[in-house]
Amino acid sequence: MNPIHLVIIGDELLAGKRQDKHLQRIASTLAKRGADLTTCESIRDFPGAVTETVKKNLAPNTLIITTGGLGPTLDDLTREGISAATGTGLRFDESLWANLKQRFERRGRKISDSSKSQALVPEKGSFFQNHFGTAPGLVFECEDFPNSLVVALPGPPRELNPMWDDQALPFLAQKYQWPAPPNRILLRFIMAPEAGIDEKMRPVLVNYPDVGLSSLIRIGRVDVTLSLPSDFPNSIGVLRGIADATEDKFPKHVFSRAESMDTEPDPVSDLEEVVMQLLRERGQTLSCAESCTGGLISKWLTDYPGSSDVFWGGLIAYDNSVKANLLHVSEKTLAEEGAVSECTAHEMVKGLLTDMSTDWGIGVTGVAGPGGGTQEKPVGLVYIAVGNQKRIETKRFEFPGNREFVRELSANAALWILWRRLIGEKESGT
Repeated sequence: MNPIHLVIIGDELLAGKRQDKHLQRIASTLAKRGADLTTCESIRDFPGAVTETVKKNLAPNTLIITTGGLGPTLDDLTREGISAATGTGLRFDESLWANLKQRFERRGRKISDSSKSQALVPEKGSFFQNHFGTAPGLVFECEDFPNSLVVALPGPPRELNPMWDDQALPFLAQKYQWPAPPNRILLRFIMAPEAGIDEKMRPVLVNYPDVGLSSLIRIGRVDVTLSLPSDFPNSIGVLRGIADATEDKFPKHVFSRAESMDTEPDPVSDLEEVVMQLLRERGQTLSCAESCTGGLISKWLTDYPGSSDVFWGGLIAYDNSVKANLLHVSEKTLAEEGAVSECTAHEMVKGLLTDMSTDWGIGVTGVAGPGGGTQEKPVGLVYIAVGNQKRIETKRFEFPGNREFVRELSANAALWILWRRLIGEKESGT
């Protein structure tokens, strides 16, 4: 496999003004084509930086991909830097310039002479059209390093993503004849710590040293990917056996499983999608009453198209008056037990089920911090109630961490409880 280096260029990235959105996309799509990044480096866009970085990575059979620094302004130095590093000159492409001028004219604008840099392309190599911006993608061939390429892509995601997916990635896959991607199974866990997953999976994996295992950790969630080369003997059977054994060990925590074998990969579902699909299959609805999570659960659910089929609505019941007047939490409960209590969470759901005519309700109340905690009710104390007209169950949690962590973990725990209720009632036939 040829080494592949990704160089992300931009002063704004290293100054913390913008978030990098390229590494995950490029790395994941390469992996699906059977190729993996060797290194990734972020650098500032100043004279000499691009040249130095490209030079140190250049070698025969090497691919270097850069993102950013291809614009028409003075601080866009990528094309000149790569030209200096590779010894491949630049030429002015009249057809590119004519196309750019026509695009501007159609919008009733005149292109400036400073934009002529957008028509500079490698003398030895090729380029990709940019249908969503002005800077073409550039492919530099390097005579001194056989079978090596430097591919320069624009920085804005709306320009880079379609250029990468539709032009650059297919071009590179064909040129380098990357092997078939490995067979993979993705298991998605909810409310299971990584250490606990590792401990229980070790005995399952001990007889399969060739199986690759990688984890993606999020607050309250862990994605575990198992992989084997497609030509490994019985790779599909081995992976499915390990996945089956793992699911048996985590019946209350693995909420989704997706396979990428020698056919089209299965769709990958997140917990919100799984919950909504279970509700949709049953023709049931859900509403939320959120205090410390501030509408986060409702936001996650409505991020997905079609959520209106099952999600009736949400209420952010921050103040006690809202809990009392809109959710009918009793004044006695609020006075004697407090807003953060098992009884309050229970009555929040009861009020939802009554007034919103919904089949299921989620109620969350807690102390997210950093202030507001007491010895009896410390920061991180959360009560979550989930239920229907048959039964409302309430659970107490003490979550460590800052405000964001407590809120996200609370939202995850609420959906986890609902998912367990839904699969439990589905399996019991109720």
